[in-house]
Amino acid sequence: GDEEKFKEVGRAYEVLYDESKREIYDRLGEKGLEQSAGRRGGRSRREPRPADIELSVDLTLRDVCRGSKREVSYEIRSASQRKVCAQCRGQGTTVRMVQMGPGMMMQAQQTCPVCRGRGVSYADEKEVQVKKTATIPKGVKSGDKVKLSGDGHSLPGMQPGDVVVHCRVAKDAFFERLGADLAIKKQITLKEALCGFKFEVKHPSGTKLIIKSDEGEIIKPGSLKRIDGWGLPQKGAYDTMGNMYVKFEVMFPLEEKFGEKERKSVLAILEGMKFPEEEEIKLTLGMGVHVKLVGLGNAQFNGKTGRIISEEAPQGRWHVELTGGKKVAVPETCLKILHKKNKQKAAKAARAAEKRAAELDMEDGEKPEEKEPEEEVVSMTKVEGKPKRTPAAAAGSSQYDEDEDEEGGVQCQHM
Repeated sequence: GDEEKFKEVGRAYEVLYDESKREIYDRLGEKGLEQSAGRRGGRSRREPRPADIELSVDLTLRDVCRGSKREVSYEIRSASQRKVCAQCRGQGTTVRMVQMGPGMMMQAQQTCPVCRGRGVSYADEKEVQVKKTATIPKGVKSGDKVKLSGDGHSLPGMQPGDVVVHCRVAKDAFFERLGADLAIKKQITLKEALCGFKFEVKHPSGTKLIIKSDEGEIIKPGSLKRIDGWGLPQKGAYDTMGNMYVKFEVMFPLEEKFGEKERKSVLAILEGMKFPEEEEIKLTLGMGVHVKLVGLGNAQFNGKTGRIISEEAPQGRWHVELTGGKKVAVPETCLKILHKKNKQKAAKAARAAEKRAAELDMEDGEKPEEKEPEEEVVSMTKVEGKPKRTPAAAAGSSQYDEDEDEEGGVQCQHM
């Protein structure tokens, strides 16, 4: 009766008045409206959100150290009236029937020709220029993002959009950034390395740091020093600061010769100092080096010894001839150099080579004589730039010598 009609009018007015309900009704009809009400139960319907606006700001280490406030300017879409496309009912696509053959029909989906896939339109949509302030926290790095929530596109039937500000920290000419640490290279003269130095560094925070050596301290080339707490703020923990590292390069005098008087003065000082012992030159993997196989998954070969029979390690594997003649290809990490055995073999080979050389020098019927090795004083030439290497063989020389037979290829079992 009148009561039912009054309820229908009330529902119709509610749909027309509530924009979100009107949109659902236009798209899905009365049934869709009932389903939407049932889904909501005790919670409100979540409105869609427009696409984020992406911006970038360029920063320096000073901004990273102290934080920054940056004004950003951008355009947003703004409207107050929203209209759902009557053709596709807000879907952005329409379905049409396509004849595939006699008596065969198929549904095909296509972009709505009316709204061109947008589904909705805004009668009074406009572009609005906006200026906002983005607060950049301390400790940011390139790739970090700062979100301005709700400051993006403003469209009816949608949540306020966001603005995402991407941080780009420029490379510094003086400081190298290592996480929250800073690193610099400092060149000092030989005089400063031996007798002390003092220099200033302007920290990204603006503070001038005075750095000097300790009394009587000697700085060696390549020395690395740390200054605690003078790096950058650690993001998210502003009371925690990184450190600053200083690597020293020692510059020698431009003069290439000492006067006799200066040489004696320096010599008198240096002779009273202690120096580290010269490091022993150790053999590395290469042709003829005696090795032991270790750490292999195949226990059959672990502990076996042999010698390398290749100049290089193709794909990280050295060709090894085991004691007994078997040839295998072994990863570099599974080879242990037998230093003692290599020294013994090298000494024996050197003695044999000396004997052969002596035999070549003597005349027929003579006995080789033991003599001291020849000595010759040589001079050194200064090399400017990259050295030019001498090829092992002259251009156009044959790969084979006449008196040598060609060797067959090495066949190895891979480990």
